[in-house]
Amino acid sequence: MQDQIILYNGPNSPFGRKTKVTSLVQEIKLEEKIINVYEASFLDKYNPIRKIPTLVINGLAIMDSDNICLYLDSISKKNTLFPKKNYWEIMTMTSIANGLMESVLERRMESIRSDNEKSKKFINKQEIRIVRTIKWLENNWKNYDDNYLTMDQIAIACALDYTMFRLNDNWRTDSPKLNKWFSKFLEKSFMKSTLPREKSI
Repeated sequence: MQDQIILYNGPNSPFGRKTKVTSLVQEIKLEEKIINVYEASFLDKYNPIRKIPTLVINGLAIMDSDNICLYLDSISKKNTLFPKKNYWEIMTMTSIANGLMESVLERRMESIRSDNEKSKKFINKQEIRIVRTIKWLENNWKNYDDNYLTMDQIAIACALDYTMFRLNDNWRTDSPKLNKWFSKFLEKSFMKSTLPREKSI
């Protein structure tokens, strides 16, 4: 009997998108359920932090997008997204991409607070971090290999696209190498089919 795999996800989460892309690339069939975490009390029994994405396999819960991607990769018969020869480099670059996603998300959450509650200082801090991180990737990341797909490529593409979705695309002018690679990567079917769904949280 085939395992029942459910991915609890949000409509716009870059972390969730990363896991969805991984399932598509690694040809793992799962049921994706788009939820509103603020109303998803049922999720507490699997993930008390109530964060998405959360993967549930026959009652077993796996949380954190990196853990989910590692699990999906481990049960796939496709080429691994985490080759041993440069595993730590891939994981480090994936963590950098995760940090970029987090900064864009935190800026977004702060910016939609009421005017008397939001902190312009905090928003500015995140914007500085976003610019600094993308410039760092432009200068330090070199894994543009079209012949072998790896997790850092997926994570960085999702992070850059989320930056455009929630902030702007100014980075494209300032980071020509990243932009050239990213423009081509966006044409892949798994990127086109996992675009953010709506202008909401």
